[in-house]
Amino acid sequence: MSGLTYDFLYGMAKELHDSNSLMFMGGGKKGNEPLIITQGGGSYRGFLEGWLDGERYCLLLHLTNMEMKSV
Repeated sequence: MSGLTYDFLYGMAKELHDSNSLMFMGGGKKGNEPLIITQGGGSYRGFLEGWLDGERYCLLLHLTNMEMKSV
C-alpha cells in the first residue's frame, strides 16, 4: 500500500473514530442506491465504521439487507 493510500484511509478511519459514527455507503451515481456485491446478487445497505489503535487503523464495512426507513 502506498503512503498516500495509507494517509487517506487512516484519515477516514480517524474521522469516523473521533466522531463515534458510521458513514452510509451507497451505490449508483448519487450514492443513494443499495450496494450490489456480485452481478445478479442481492442488494445491501452499507455502513462504514473506523477504529484507531495508535498508527494502526481498521475500516469495517457492515452490510444489511434490511430496508432502512426514517420514522
